[in-house]
Amino acid sequence: MKAISGFIIPVIFAFSLQAGAQTDVKIGKKEFMKEKTGFNEAWKHIIDGDAFFRLKGIWYGYAYEEYLQAGVYNGLNPELNYKTGVAALMSDHKEKASDYFFKAYELKNNVTDDILLMMGRALQYTGRYQEALDKLNSWLISSKEKDEKKISEANKYIAECNSALLLAGDTLKAQIGNPGSVINSNADEYAQVISADGASMYFASRRAKSGSSKTYKDTKYDENIFLSTRYEDKWGQAALASKELSTNYCEAPLYLNAAGDELYLYVGYENGGDIMVSRLKNGVWKKPDRIPYKINSSGTETSFTVSPDNDEVWFVTDKKKDSKGGKDIYFIKKMGEKKWSGPQNAGNAINSEYDEESLRFSGDGDTLWFSSKGRNSIGGYDVFYSVKDENGVWKEAVNYGNLLNTPCDELFYTPPRGRYGTFYFSSNRSGTLGGLDIFEGRIIPPPPEPEPIPLPEPVPPAKPDTVVIRDTVFIVREVAPAPPQPVQIPEPPEKPVIFLTGRISDTESGEPVMAKIDVIDLTTDAVISTTASSDVDGTYRVRLPEKRSYMVDIRGSGFLSDMRRINIPENYSGDVFKLDVQLAKIKVGKKVILNNILFETGKSVLTPSSSAELDRLVGILQENANMRIEISGHTDNTGSESLNFRLSEARAKAVVDYLVKKGIVQSRLEFKGYGPQQPIADNATAAGRLQNRRVEFKILEF
Repeated sequence: MKAISGFIIPVIFAFSLQAGAQTDVKIGKKEFMKEKTGFNEAWKHIIDGDAFFRLKGIWYGYAYEEYLQAGVYNGLNPELNYKTGVAALMSDHKEKASDYFFKAYELKNNVTDDILLMMGRALQYTGRYQEALDKLNSWLISSKEKDEKKISEANKYIAECNSALLLAGDTLKAQIGNPGSVINSNADEYAQVISADGASMYFASRRAKSGSSKTYKDTKYDENIFLSTRYEDKWGQAALASKELSTNYCEAPLYLNAAGDELYLYVGYENGGDIMVSRLKNGVWKKPDRIPYKINSSGTETSFTVSPDNDEVWFVTDKKKDSKGGKDIYFIKKMGEKKWSGPQNAGNAINSEYDEESLRFSGDGDTLWFSSKGRNSIGGYDVFYSVKDENGVWKEAVNYGNLLNTPCDELFYTPPRGRYGTFYFSSNRSGTLGGLDIFEGRIIPPPPEPEPIPLPEPVPPAKPDTVVIRDTVFIVREVAPAPPQPVQIPEPPEKPVIFLTGRISDTESGEPVMAKIDVIDLTTDAVISTTASSDVDGTYRVRLPEKRSYMVDIRGSGFLSDMRRINIPENYSGDVFKLDVQLAKIKVGKKVILNNILFETGKSVLTPSSSAELDRLVGILQENANMRIEISGHTDNTGSESLNFRLSEARAKAVVDYLVKKGIVQSRLEFKGYGPQQPIADNATAAGRLQNRRVEFKILEF
């Protein structure tokens, strides 16, 4: 083992989004100040945000939070909006970045030389690929001075957007979910390997543990191996897998044999990153040892797998003379009882000029799954697969498409054991608890083919008329068929034009709020339209494809998100449907009533209809990882006061229990029953009593 001092131990892989393509523009003190009241506190947020901004890495997330606080004082400073957008793009808030870049551009279109480039990159992350292409191409043809690195990045983003548009026609669907805090944390989780019986999951995490220190280029903690065990179809709380598998340096699991007693892992303390193996003896994992294959080099080996027939070993390395570029996939073949071939490059059908990573085989060994930044990736690492033909030759790799891939990173895809079984992968897409998270999913089987409608029996042609003239002589007269009539094909009726319009405002001040508005198709859960409300008057307008039901997701920076269901009946006579929404500003002490939280009469049992509103609260807590809240239950003043106190507390606890089951950490939640003590309406009327029977949440920390 090499000495471990004086250099950075490498981690298993690096994120796709690099911090180079942005400008550290200065926020002018005089330009930022609009009034004395609140300025000093706001400027301190600017100073702290800039300090985090310069540190890069995970510190961009902290810069983002500081800039948000500064924006409460003055949200109309173009430089602040630009830097808030950069901090969002470089952290776990990528989907929010475009709003800030657009605002900066509207306020000052020359705020930086790369504003159009950054707008295009941010739009790519929101899935608005055509708009992203417009901005990226506009930047390329602009007269602004550009360096070669940024030009290369812009061309790569353009290729990714074009790939996304070409792959948009995929028809496979999948249900994908985050298993929550039992597996994931606010750090990175990835490289999951599942035991053959599906009951154990080993994975890498960069969360803090005793002895951890941030000594890496990306400012994160070292990698360690964690283990979660599955009980009754649910994953249990993960913990360190073994003392022997964890050091103060980097380890990540890569491959577990079918017997479950050999775990191959990446170790960052050997020769710049090598593959080693740990063996299970008497239920205890032993210290990692050398592997029996000659695949490690002076470079970094980061992925490893064995074919199901045990005749081939596949791995990833960055240190071979015949590399196609970046990290490539190689393999060795079994030549005898203990003899193996030398490493062979997997070739152009699989490798690209960019990095490849995270190898997995299908159960029968005929399909190789891996991730790549190259080929026709739609952004970052995408999941690809290659199929072996009847001659044993691997075919050209295929992008798995938008069933799974996004503009973010998708890695370590673990295919399902059956056609519609559970699959796993790691991603830093929207919906994580922080950084990379492990996701699980299941492919939705296509609907059954409709029964064919039986065709009617063919009608025999009519017999010609027959007239008897004499004994055995017949005169046959054929009746001519009627000439065919032209078929009138009716013109399809034009769908009536319908627009969704409204105004987004602050619940307290009534001032306009610039918010991102997504219209979601309830049948597919897909976003079909996206717009933003004006920061001048808060109004918005978006065209809908037809009159029916939709879900509308409204998200404003510094505000609690909101989601509304709208129902537009087919016989609705207007061409405009109005939806005004008030958003609550995020601040300590803020109380928000949870609408549509219903319980069984006189009990603390939630009804199924409550799940939509509670899931919205889950989303708010996931978006704001530092938020702590109190759930409070309230009643009217009828009946026994002591009973009302107990009932209100039990109902508040039922809500907390629901949130915990959805993956929210218990320590972020408190509950309390206030009974009839805090009415918001007159208990003398039925309507008032109905308002008083409610559940609220209050922000304790943010």
